[in-house]
Amino acid sequence: MAQSPGKRRHGKPVRTQGRLGRTAGAPGRWRHRVGIGFVVAITALLYLPALNHGFTNWDDDKQVVANPVIRDLSAEGLKDIFSSFTVSLYQPLTSLVFAVQYHFFELNPRAYHTVNVLLHLANIVLVYVLIGSLAQRQGIALIVATLFAVHPLQVEVVAWVSSLSILLSTLFYLGALVVYLAYSRSGRMWHLAVVWGLFLLALLAKSSAATLPLVLVVIDLYLGRRPVRRVLLEKAPFVLLSIVFGAIAVYARGGAGHLQDFALRYSLLERICIVCYSCLWYVGKLLWPANLSVFYPFPSKPDGWLPVLYYMAPLILAALAAAIWFSGRRRRLLAFAALFMLASLVLVIQVVPISELMVCDRYAYVPCIGLFFLIGMLVVRIASRGRIARAAALTGLVVVAVLLGHATFQRIGVWKDSLTLWDDVLGRRTDLWVAWLNRGLAQAEAGRHEAAIADFDRALQLNPRSDLAWNNRGGCHAYLGRWQQALADFDRAVEVRPKGDYLINRGLAKQKRGDPAGAIADFSAAIEADAVNIRALCERADAYRATEQWGRAMADYEEALRFRPAHVHATFWLGAVRLQTGATEQATGLLSRAIELGYPDLGSAYLFLGIAYQRLGRTELAIEALRKSQQTGDSRATMELQKMGAQ
Repeated sequence: MAQSPGKRRHGKPVRTQGRLGRTAGAPGRWRHRVGIGFVVAITALLYLPALNHGFTNWDDDKQVVANPVIRDLSAEGLKDIFSSFTVSLYQPLTSLVFAVQYHFFELNPRAYHTVNVLLHLANIVLVYVLIGSLAQRQGIALIVATLFAVHPLQVEVVAWVSSLSILLSTLFYLGALVVYLAYSRSGRMWHLAVVWGLFLLALLAKSSAATLPLVLVVIDLYLGRRPVRRVLLEKAPFVLLSIVFGAIAVYARGGAGHLQDFALRYSLLERICIVCYSCLWYVGKLLWPANLSVFYPFPSKPDGWLPVLYYMAPLILAALAAAIWFSGRRRRLLAFAALFMLASLVLVIQVVPISELMVCDRYAYVPCIGLFFLIGMLVVRIASRGRIARAAALTGLVVVAVLLGHATFQRIGVWKDSLTLWDDVLGRRTDLWVAWLNRGLAQAEAGRHEAAIADFDRALQLNPRSDLAWNNRGGCHAYLGRWQQALADFDRAVEVRPKGDYLINRGLAKQKRGDPAGAIADFSAAIEADAVNIRALCERADAYRATEQWGRAMADYEEALRFRPAHVHATFWLGAVRLQTGATEQATGLLSRAIELGYPDLGSAYLFLGIAYQRLGRTELAIEALRKSQQTGDSRATMELQKMGAQ
């Protein structure tokens, strides 16, 4: 519990006794500072292997690897960052940090993992400062910071590139709590203004920071701040921000689709049971972090009923609440720990469903502080009972920290790459179609297409309506040249969901099967659904070009370039078609532009440019271009030079 600072005698600070208790003297302060430095250093060593990890296909591909928004730091690019919803989330500050990382390091995963680890280390220090200010006992702060640092439930947040949003948001969230404690003691309004600013930054990093006003109220209750009316009025600007960002989050997720699905699958009683079970799950995993996974789905009802433990969860929570209420002088501490956890979890315990995952390791990153605070207080109280109790408490803490650190080290290895991640999930449960799908994607990316097809088969056995599984299995068959099987899979993907990419893939399969008209029809359907579909425009233009429909091909290439002027494929082939149709002067400009943009087949680019210059009578330029084509190993350039008598 919070205590007043130690009194002074004869102008000198009084040191309280006990290694785990409060220390007011300078030697004690330095001892604890060395302690937190040691914890930070050990944690840095613990997470060192994560720096050698790669990206995973669990959102890293969407947020970083294939995210066009983070490729541009210009004024226009910044506008896109602050107006886009990457993976259906509004987190512009996170996207901005990704953009800065990409600007300096492109797609070097070590840089992204390093930033995550550094942010975790910074958050450890902030937890230490926060608890030290709240409890006025640095020993308690050191215990809480240690548990926060090395607990295996934190691995998902630190070792997963995409969870930068949580780490960054938590940095500002914890900073806001630290400054709020300063405000609660000073009453200075500029402190409150700083809290509001830090809260805004936390929300811009991740909208789940909207729980901060509730946590501030919990801290007020613990500190016994008065008057209540003023304390609540202080929170009005914070609540307003939470409402604004909550509305943005709902819009980004496309409305209440998840909620509707949740309501259809479960009755009101079942939803209450799931929410209560989720609360208990986080407490249980923090106390016993075994069988961790990246994917915890909602419970199934094979006989029309949830597992019995779900129905018991509301009763267990009610019993715990009653025990806290009747706990006497311990009620304040127990209530703070419970309410801190609940307040910071309220947006992710499926009161308002936000995903297909019932619970996630990463959601415990901030809430765990409440439980660890309780543990720290209890350990200090035990240690204050005598030398033997103190030795036992210290020994127990060291043993627990070592065991947690070992479990964390083991868990970090799971996040090495997509294959290790999904192997771990499937090693625990084999009934998760999403896990089979994502491992199949990882197998395909590694070039193991037969293994990928086998994984997609398992995914489709569990969920025949998975358009992603149908489409990607079709892609593997296409890679192996099995166009009939690929076409059948693309048909099913389009049947489930007529998405533009699936229509394009089916069109390509039709083209390979000798059905150019069918291919053009699919490309046209994709364009009709999305007029700015550059890929569909280029594929249809290629199909028109293959059937010598030059005018239509040029129209599609021009349309693609209207939307994306630097599109290298459209630039090159528009030049090639103009060369074919006799617009030679225009062709030279387009072909030269394609070379500047980095068209990959330089042999063909210089060959066509040389032919164009030859037709225009610019012999020297023609020879120069053809020789550059010849240097790439293109034999056609040698033939053209021979015709010109230049070789």
